[in-house]
Amino acid sequence: MCFLDYISFAINQYLKNMKRLVFLLIVILPLFTSQYLQAQDQFTPWTVSLSTNAVNNPVRKLPGDKGRFKTWNLDPAGFKLGVARHIVNKLAFEANLSLNSIKQNLINIDQELSYISLDGMFKYNLTNSFIINPYATIGGGYTWLDEIGAGTVNAGVGINLYITYNFGVTAQTMYKHAFEDYGIPHFQHSAGILFKFGGADNDNDGILNTQDECPNIFGLANLNGCPDKDGDGIIDSKDNCPDNAGTLNGCPDTDKDGVSDLYDKCPQIPGDKTNKGCPLKDTDKDGIPDKHDKCPKQKGTNVDNGCPLKDTDKDGIPDKYDKCPQQKGTNVDNGCPKPNNQNTTTALKNLSKFIFFEYSKAEINKNNKVNLDKIAGLIKQSNFKGFLISGHTDNTATDEVNLKLSIARAKAVRDYLISKGVKPERLKEIGYGEERPLDTSNTDEGRRKNRRVEIVPFN
Repeated sequence: MCFLDYISFAINQYLKNMKRLVFLLIVILPLFTSQYLQAQDQFTPWTVSLSTNAVNNPVRKLPGDKGRFKTWNLDPAGFKLGVARHIVNKLAFEANLSLNSIKQNLINIDQELSYISLDGMFKYNLTNSFIINPYATIGGGYTWLDEIGAGTVNAGVGINLYITYNFGVTAQTMYKHAFEDYGIPHFQHSAGILFKFGGADNDNDGILNTQDECPNIFGLANLNGCPDKDGDGIIDSKDNCPDNAGTLNGCPDTDKDGVSDLYDKCPQIPGDKTNKGCPLKDTDKDGIPDKHDKCPKQKGTNVDNGCPLKDTDKDGIPDKYDKCPQQKGTNVDNGCPKPNNQNTTTALKNLSKFIFFEYSKAEINKNNKVNLDKIAGLIKQSNFKGFLISGHTDNTATDEVNLKLSIARAKAVRDYLISKGVKPERLKEIGYGEERPLDTSNTDEGRRKNRRVEIVPFN
């Protein structure tokens, strides 16, 4: 027996006795991984997998050898052992050793040929999930069929499904293409178990000491390995109230006054930060603490720093908002007395007697302005709906000229009243020309009285 025949015989005998070893490894590996139940990829760089494997559709490239082997070849004692090392981000490198056997199909049907492969593969995870990790792999290796070996280039896809943080199952399909003509291109399918390990973790919280800000205290991953007993998102070492959840340096604030219960002398009553969380003294109960109240014994407002607003006429409406601060009034009339329509009518009638114009003019003179200022005040205080402003002339010009002049006089008065704050919608203007004389137009005095404007209220 030559040396290669001896090697082939030894491998075949080894494969026949592997069933018990594989079963033992399947039982032991999950127990061994229990101490790494909370490991994470970036913290556990090593991965070991043990799988069964099937060689599918092995074909020789030599003429006449394409149908020599069975399509599916799965030795119960065969296995695939992989050891992977995380490199960076989603990339890892894996070395694989595979043992199997291939049966002949046309020649020496009962003969089994030993199958051995050594492969080096780069693996790229398609996700960052801790549970399901599909990946793509590419690399190369060397495959022996009995004493004949050939190099291969390999590519495939697979998936890892983690049952715990570090223990799971794996499945892979890979195509191996032989470089030499006597090599055997084929598919290799595998399924098995895997676990990850590596790195020191003193507190067994799944975060390696190099990444753990609290390496000797069991903590949470989202807090870089530090504990948070009350679950308020603040680690215990920086939490002033580690047993009570809160937002103010980790402490609760029951009365929501911005002072944590830890330092609040009145935790059930909203207070002031400058008074240890208790309300400031307010003698006059006006809502302005004595500390900031210029009139602590008199109810006031924020407008006047806690003092009452001045009210000269004592009508309950502060002078600041009272349009008639010297006369008692009501809120309805902005602090002014209720208007007396009869008085307004009389006053307007009297004042209107003195709104006269120069010959052929519509300008408002000094005397007219004095009277119109008083009339504007009466109008604004009255509750009449509106006021009719009528313009008049003497008879010294044509009817057409007099009508235009009377309208101009009425408009001039209306514009002046508006400038004094009377609302435009309350004023209506009209011109009568010489049609409605107040006195005879045969004398200078009579014509002077007729060059006038009258203001009459209406509802």
